[in-house]
Amino acid sequence: MSGWKMGLARSWNSLGTFKDHEMDWLFKRTLQYANSDGADIGDCLSAATKIDERNVETWIDAWETLGARLEADAEQSLKEGREISARDAYLRASNYYRTAEYGALPTHPKFHALWEKSRDCFHKACPLFSPAIQILEVPFEGKKLPAYFWPPDDTGKFRPTLFSVGGNDSSGEEVWYWSAKAAIDRGYNFFTFEFPGHRGTVHLYPDCVKRHDMEVPFAAAFDLLERLDGVDDRIALAGYSFGGYVVSRAAIFEKRIKALIPSSPLIDATAAQKVTLQQTRIPLWFWAWLTELRMRRSPFAKSMMYLAMWNSGHAEKYSAREMLDAMLAEDPEKWCLRDMLHRITCPVLALAGEREGDLLVEQTREFFDKVSSDRKDIYIFTAEKDGSDDHCQFGNRTNANRIMFDWLDDVFGRTAHELTPKVINAALPEFGRGLQQASKT
Repeated sequence: MSGWKMGLARSWNSLGTFKDHEMDWLFKRTLQYANSDGADIGDCLSAATKIDERNVETWIDAWETLGARLEADAEQSLKEGREISARDAYLRASNYYRTAEYGALPTHPKFHALWEKSRDCFHKACPLFSPAIQILEVPFEGKKLPAYFWPPDDTGKFRPTLFSVGGNDSSGEEVWYWSAKAAIDRGYNFFTFEFPGHRGTVHLYPDCVKRHDMEVPFAAAFDLLERLDGVDDRIALAGYSFGGYVVSRAAIFEKRIKALIPSSPLIDATAAQKVTLQQTRIPLWFWAWLTELRMRRSPFAKSMMYLAMWNSGHAEKYSAREMLDAMLAEDPEKWCLRDMLHRITCPVLALAGEREGDLLVEQTREFFDKVSSDRKDIYIFTAEKDGSDDHCQFGNRTNANRIMFDWLDDVFGRTAHELTPKVINAALPEFGRGLQQASKT
């Protein structure tokens, strides 16, 4: 709650399952993927009863145990030739292992193993879809960045593509749960890859950390994507959390992007970190003490901070003072897009949650004002009208996908005969008015 008042927040509301706000939000985040066959309410509630939020090891153990049970169920189903049952169990196991890994610091002995189990279970699920999810690699500077591609069918018919990426703490497998099924249901291809600094990439290549010039690895991803069967020039790029900065940076340089959807569009990635430090008279040593206190009280605040150092190339800077020194040492000009936004000319839909914090909402509106797109819209999610006002719309991804894909259908001029039966009866004529009204809020 205090984060929202200071300018940044994951969510204003909570489920109330855990007193620790960050832990509670992560529990909601895991549960949200029930919408994509990645979780089950009973599984998650059962795990929650085994967790003592004062002891993070109980979080890791509860989710790892659940993941192992589902993985064993999947293996048994596969032996019996029950591929759908195996696929669904693998998906849930992957998500639960991911949730366990989130509680493990980069220094934890299980940190890498849990990520590997999450990835491997997802890989085992991929061939059990029809058509199969393609496991790919983006060649980049001598490395192979993880990627997935999923077309609606195997005919090779040309279709629009949603290219979606995560941010600071998501995995490539988690990004799939957000919008892949929604894309397929609407006749879109789905593609994602893990850029430098993304969770899976740093697990594979510890030196492949965040870089400000994200247009360089994205160019390599586009080189791969445009060669895949069924991909035409209608490519929409969506990015979430820190991915909002990443895709905005890419769109300044990359003209193969025909529609851009940042949620939310970070235009000054360091301002969120530095504004409080630089606009108060509190000395740095006191901020370090407060940060250490927060990390002791909230293991998930500690996990988030350690992860930010790990995927930024500061794997040994885990004291609060070292973190603050590393943050203040960053060149703010390298991570600011403000003076380049006018170079974005493709259609843009800027998304943000009302309670993500004043700073993020303000940056979303500034982004909207500064891009040069002839077609640009802004949508601010609220709990009252959307069922979610939080970060990345994790409270209601179904509605977030509705807003995004209805807008994309209009931008790409898709007619009723191109759409799948599930969306022919959707209220497509209404979404334009809704966006216009939202732009005025």
